[in-house]
Amino acid sequence: MIKPSHIDLYNIILLRYSGEIWLKSPKVRYRMIKTLIKNIKIILNKEGLSFSKYQLSKDSTRILFFFDNKDIPKSIMIFKRIFGIYSISPTLRTLSNLKNISEKTIFLSEKILEYGDTFALRVKRAGKHDFKSHDIGREVGKNIIEYFKDLNLTVDLTNPKKKIFIEVRDEFSYIFTEIIESEWEGLPIEYNKKIITMDIGRVEDLLGGFLLMRRGCELYPILFNLNKNKDCFEQWLQNWKEVFLYVPFFKFTLKTVNLQNLMDNIERNLEEKQYLCGLCRLVRFQIISNLIKDFNIDIKAFSDGLNFNNISLCNDNVDLNSNALTNTFLKIPIFSPLIGLNSDEIESYLNKISNKIKSIDYCKYNPQNQEFDSKKLINLYNKLRIKNLIDNEINLIKDISICNKN
Repeated sequence: MIKPSHIDLYNIILLRYSGEIWLKSPKVRYRMIKTLIKNIKIILNKEGLSFSKYQLSKDSTRILFFFDNKDIPKSIMIFKRIFGIYSISPTLRTLSNLKNISEKTIFLSEKILEYGDTFALRVKRAGKHDFKSHDIGREVGKNIIEYFKDLNLTVDLTNPKKKIFIEVRDEFSYIFTEIIESEWEGLPIEYNKKIITMDIGRVEDLLGGFLLMRRGCELYPILFNLNKNKDCFEQWLQNWKEVFLYVPFFKFTLKTVNLQNLMDNIERNLEEKQYLCGLCRLVRFQIISNLIKDFNIDIKAFSDGLNFNNISLCNDNVDLNSNALTNTFLKIPIFSPLIGLNSDEIESYLNKISNKIKSIDYCKYNPQNQEFDSKKLINLYNKLRIKNLIDNEINLIKDISICNKN
């Protein structure tokens, strides 16, 4: 990160968007860049961080945001968690002529070069100019050596101790010393990619939704509560508050469904307890189907945290096989983004989102030796008249809004 003594140098953040955006067709790329800028503006506003203006470079490869220099450190931390951004550089800007570039580079070099340093200039150029990239490197490098002749500096293009980057883009040039990679890259969240996240309290369910958000999806989390423990529920909400930091909205609504009475009823009347987990999953499919009609919006799919690591209370085999029954209740696909991740990768992702995300004891039933039989499950579902039970309990669905004041 930037040394505190250098913060006062910068008032511009130069952003590079993800390579995935660049590979899209021109029409799609323009749409995504426009969406990314809109998301950035919303998140900065949500965080209470003002900027004086923003610009897209003439070649549309860089996005520039202008801040008071005191706000540069906070802006970097915010940009690192915005989906669609590849890397970040606090930068100085000057006109694209050799004299200005050299003067501004020497100004920056005064702050970073020390006696005996090796250094290199990394130059990129786009647009039409009366000089080439190697002309900049040769001219500016020579001026640095002469200006700092008492520092005994040497050029090392292979393994320099200090690097100075110069990007010449049409009429403006940008000089900086750091390329800070974002935490996530991915695609900007777009509002036509609406996904329900089916969350029963597993941190894996939250992560499954988060990874789809990284792919540009807008989340509609539905929390199915199977535990009366208030502390567990508060931690569950806290987990989602950490996700809210990544969302380009001022308010994030969680639908909560109290399944305790319903599942108590099913467990009490179910003789073959080995099918309780399967029935619980069908209950959730049915409720999601009902809610989609109430949403009156175009939901594209829903997600869960299924993986093959046996790290949750739920039986992986039951979760996987019950996916084949979703068509009985829903006409949209189910996504399981964690299915190819191992336990260490899942933990690493969760820690990367926030170290405040904690696992909870989400299921009071914790049934053992669960089995799957599709015909048996459907027969039990109908025999217990579960759809009618759900209709009676639908009024227990509540909305919880997460916003800045929380």
